[in-house]
Amino acid sequence: MKKYFITIMILLFGALLLSGCQNDKEAENSSPPKVDLKDEIPIILIHGSGGDTHSLDEMADQLMNEYKSSNEAMSMSISADGDITFQGELTKDAKRPIIKFAFDQNQATPDDWSKWLKIAMVDLKERYGFTQMDGVGHSNGGLALTYFAEDYGTDKTVPTLRKIVAIGSPFNDLDPNDNGKDLTFKQLPNSTAQLDYFMEKQQDINSNLEVLAIAGELSEDNPTDGIVPTNSSLATRLFMPGNAKAYIEDVQVGKDAVHQTLHETTKSIEKTHWFLEEFKTDETLIKLDYK
Repeated sequence: MKKYFITIMILLFGALLLSGCQNDKEAENSSPPKVDLKDEIPIILIHGSGGDTHSLDEMADQLMNEYKSSNEAMSMSISADGDITFQGELTKDAKRPIIKFAFDQNQATPDDWSKWLKIAMVDLKERYGFTQMDGVGHSNGGLALTYFAEDYGTDKTVPTLRKIVAIGSPFNDLDPNDNGKDLTFKQLPNSTAQLDYFMEKQQDINSNLEVLAIAGELSEDNPTDGIVPTNSSLATRLFMPGNAKAYIEDVQVGKDAVHQTLHETTKSIEKTHWFLEEFKTDETLIKLDYK
């Protein structure tokens, strides 16, 4: 009898465990209900290569808890087949909601990311009625947002991209020889295929777009954030001014300006909050940062 009791308990425990796993999976994959948030402008946070929905948690936490920019957040990821997975949901009371966005293929190219981002943003517009959005991207996440700005700037099926914050994004790739050391550059030693694409498509940038480029420089003798040459992160200077409404640069100097955590520094989060919530201009603005 005791043997049968133990067997039954094991089976019951297994069933409960399986049920719990299935419920977690259903909660993760279920589509959030549609809510009318057409008057809200979401903040889309996008990781760099190898990242996930948690990569910009520090940024999200600070924007919500320290700066009170937002009162709700949700995670969203997309597969290479365009299948979207949600974690959490937004309510009718959401103000300036944060979407922590991720690509399942997190080592894919930024131009592919941009195509998947478009699919996801179509869903967000249909689900919540968003007509505008702001994007913050670390590393290749900033590149994906830039491809999105140029390729889908007039696409009415997605929210209009209002602001971009690109943090440590390698617009002219990673070779120091292609980027040089002079932060006052008006052209770079060599333009890579990726930068050529951005240059060729610059006329497609929405004239109301506002852009903040944040770059890291470990020292004057080492103009790089440890991975991305400082000038590569500032190569937006070659195609955003004159096309976007506002273009602002911010160079962080010192040992804390390291690529892997550049999006988590106090200055990056402070500058991002200022740009998203406080910066406003009625005129075309260009502000370069040579130091």
